[in-house]
Amino acid sequence: MYQTSQSVEPLQAPQAQPEKAIVCRDCGHEITRHRSAIEVGGAHEHTFRNPGGYSFHVLCFGEAPGCLNAGQPSQEATWFAGYAWSFALCAACHGHLGWCYRGPGEPVQFAGLIATRLVR
Repeated sequence: MYQTSQSVEPLQAPQAQPEKAIVCRDCGHEITRHRSAIEVGGAHEHTFRNPGGYSFHVLCFGEAPGCLNAGQPSQEATWFAGYAWSFALCAACHGHLGWCYRGPGEPVQFAGLIATRLVR
């Protein structure tokens, strides 16, 4: 389990970075935008290993309107202490893109999306 503070902060993007969509690698559906990048626990990017031994490089976004939130939220084996997770699926092809996290003080929520399943 990953221990982190409860803070979720906007990530300041460099001014020179062009605004473009971040899309599903499999179908090209728009998932989010660079401006929605946030820091959770002091970082935008995290690498975790799940109980099954699989590693994931996760990017955090405050908004991911191109995702479907699927399943009942669970705190079992959460990577962000105090946050319950459910699956984040592509709204178009239903591919698994990562996880939606819901915090103790609604509406504190964010998406942790798997970097290799996105085109940035």
